[in-house]
Amino acid sequence: MVSPQPRQIVRTVLHEALESRLGGEVVVKSAAVSGRIFVVERKVAWAVITEPATPNFAALLVEQRLVSREDLEQVMTECRKSGGNFCEMLVSWGLVARERVRELLRGHLAGQLETLLATPDAQALFVPQTRAYSSQLTFGLEELVSPVSQHPTPHAQQERAVMPNVKQSLEESLKIDGAFAACLVDAKSGMSLGAIGGGPAFNVEAAAAGNTEVVRAKLKTMNALGLKDKIEDILITLGEQYHVIRPLASRDGLFLYVALHRANANLAMARFKLADIEKGLAL
Repeated sequence: MVSPQPRQIVRTVLHEALESRLGGEVVVKSAAVSGRIFVVERKVAWAVITEPATPNFAALLVEQRLVSREDLEQVMTECRKSGGNFCEMLVSWGLVARERVRELLRGHLAGQLETLLATPDAQALFVPQTRAYSSQLTFGLEELVSPVSQHPTPHAQQERAVMPNVKQSLEESLKIDGAFAACLVDAKSGMSLGAIGGGPAFNVEAAAAGNTEVVRAKLKTMNALGLKDKIEDILITLGEQYHVIRPLASRDGLFLYVALHRANANLAMARFKLADIEKGLAL
């Protein structure tokens, strides 16, 4: 039997980021690997794997004997003081030629990306954010990954087609009377796979992570009690708000989360509409 192709979430989300006019950051998390990919003006500016054993770019420069540890420390100190770009400062100080920096940086980023793209169980989230980047040392995706990895696979293209459905479902959730925030959450990682609403006074991403613990605790309790059942929904009643958590019957490990103003909400109708929205959510 041929095993199914792993879901290419990172690849799909990275293409979304590269198509965005704003740019921003792709956050990648899995049980084995975590990392970040920074996108500026539709190009990759930086990629980093946050595991302690992963060699960084500075260590590569020392290994290649292009800079001494003393020079490296001075450059880093100046970057922290002035906010300058590390690679550009290496060039402006005459420590490494621009073309050599670009060649080494391209190879380093290519290795980081290949690792993140090859992690089949990873979850990824694109956080749009306009940022100033004081360097022209950025790369098109075609410069960093092989042609096979560069383009979305048919499976990844299918996942991209699903994204509008997630957005539409969250928009429908926000139409429920009293609703002011909604998100789709991965209960294993605590990562929001899509969010809408909230604002400065209500961080939807933080709510997603916090309510993941609620779902985990309830599942653990059910297991301890020997209950062979599934959670239909979880209701949290606050003084001024209702928070409704609804695990997806069609996809184990994901749940919809909606926050409502209690004064404007009809709880029975909200639960009914959320169940209806779940039925139309294709993943």
